[in-house]
Amino acid sequence: MPPKRVTKENGLASLACTECRKQHLKCDANKPTCSRCLHNGLLCQYIPSRRGGRRKTRSSSVYPQTPVSNNIDGIQNTYHSTATIPQMHTPAQTMSDNASSQGVAHPNLIDISADQLSQPVMLTGNGAGQNSVGQTGAFVSQDDRLPRLYYENFHAAHPILVPSNLYGDRNYPKYLQLVVNFIGSHYIQSSPSQQYKERVAAELTSNPDQSSSMVQAWLLYSIALYARGEFQEAQDAFTRSVDLALQLGMHRWTFASSPQAESPIEAESMRRTWWELYVTEIFMAILLKTTSFRCSTVPPEVALPCEESAYTCGDVPKPRSMLEFKRRIFAAEDDIFSSFSYRIEATMILCRVLVLNRLRDCHRDHLQAVENALVSWINHLPSGKLEIVDSYGNVDEMMFQAHLTISYAAMLLHLPRSDLQPVLSQPDDRFWPAASGQLSSTFTRFVHSIKATEASRRVSDSISVCPNVQKHTPFIIPALALCGMIQLAISTNHSEDCFDHHCNRVTLILGCLKSTKRTWGLAESAFHCLRSSSADVLSCSIEKWNAEPLSRLIPSESTPNGPERPTHSSRGMMGGLLEGQDMLPPELAPPFIDPTCYNASFFSVVPDFDIN
Repeated sequence: MPPKRVTKENGLASLACTECRKQHLKCDANKPTCSRCLHNGLLCQYIPSRRGGRRKTRSSSVYPQTPVSNNIDGIQNTYHSTATIPQMHTPAQTMSDNASSQGVAHPNLIDISADQLSQPVMLTGNGAGQNSVGQTGAFVSQDDRLPRLYYENFHAAHPILVPSNLYGDRNYPKYLQLVVNFIGSHYIQSSPSQQYKERVAAELTSNPDQSSSMVQAWLLYSIALYARGEFQEAQDAFTRSVDLALQLGMHRWTFASSPQAESPIEAESMRRTWWELYVTEIFMAILLKTTSFRCSTVPPEVALPCEESAYTCGDVPKPRSMLEFKRRIFAAEDDIFSSFSYRIEATMILCRVLVLNRLRDCHRDHLQAVENALVSWINHLPSGKLEIVDSYGNVDEMMFQAHLTISYAAMLLHLPRSDLQPVLSQPDDRFWPAASGQLSSTFTRFVHSIKATEASRRVSDSISVCPNVQKHTPFIIPALALCGMIQLAISTNHSEDCFDHHCNRVTLILGCLKSTKRTWGLAESAFHCLRSSSADVLSCSIEKWNAEPLSRLIPSESTPNGPERPTHSSRGMMGGLLEGQDMLPPELAPPFIDPTCYNASFFSVVPDFDIN
């Protein structure tokens, strides 16, 4: 009998799960789920080691999970539990072993190596038999990739369904499983997403079910349609979801404790569903130009969601109310709530900005109240919620959305009141907010411009830390587009010394949108809108900048936090400060170090990311 694996003296386990191995990260090898996968809600899989023994043939390789199959209209899709039983042969493996012993290859099975186990697998050609979807890209009958892709890429941004390790046991209705597969199909380029959409629409519209699962199905479907850029269908689907939720009473405190919630996990899922409706309604209103907020007008009775880690491991604490959350500012010490709670409050402030901007006339005190809320939100965050990435490099998606929502709200509040001019090459106010009449102002247009610019800088800084937009909510796509456009607009006002900083931020946003447009149509329209505007605004400057890139001289005298330099702009926007550049070797500074833009520390209460 081979010796039992032990943890090394340095604390590192000699066995690592596939997720940690894929990311080249340390794994503590806890079973059935390591701490990193438990924290992120990932499927934790272990591959039996081949060291010290004879290698097995590929046809007899052991799958580390027990499959649970659900057949949906001829598409059989399997989602695995997190239990790892290396000694147990799955049905797929037994079929493979039998076929191998008879010298016959099974047409619906393919070899999956240890390194490929957690990757999507596709069969091409005509070897998929009756399990194919469309003419190409047939799905393997034992393939669980669509729900897995849903949980890996989408669930963390909208975590309303049960955690991934409970998905198979939950046995959701057929229509909700179809929605999950539809969303997951967007993360495979050759997948027939349109065919999934048609089947989902037919199933949802014809099914008479009036349950919370139907609310979740319509809600997730509406978010996917929004991300595809199909706004009218998204609005219709979302309206159906809200109608049914209000009819069922999901906005009541007692709903989560009703017979529909059979377990603490299910009750938590119900609470999360209502608050996701609340958040989704506000974000959809930005591009859809709607003014009706049905979820926001009912009293906030529903308890707040718990932390993601508690939800993932099934240890759901006693829920806390919105009243408790609002009273936290009077506590002697920080009363820490879940990241989801801070995301909800950030979205509430965003809603106040939208309503204020659509009023034809409002008192300046109303504007100042919203400005105070934006600043207070950040000041009242506990220290543990200021960061969006932990020491392991894991992103707190809820806090990422919360921080970005506050910055987006600041851009929408200050931009229409600033002197920054639209940079759109074609008339389109979907991404650049149009002012409705004469807006009230608490500052000069000059200060509103600075505040809008600073908010856009915070957005670009956040996305540079977590650049994989595909794993974030599609609701951040308009915020990224507006961030890039503000940087374009300010580049025409600032001096040429800090041109590179604005150009680099625009380039960052363009790159993120370019990678995301392969998944969502909304990102494609945002990318083309920003790209065309960038071509119009930056082409001449880049050509001039590229003529003699080494001729840029940095003044030898500079004082950190000193006075601003004058610019050539008639609007008199701030120039750049050369913070710390006097410490650089003089022979290296001019060619390789760009002058900083300006010192915005006075306008920002968010500490810079510590990258040391």
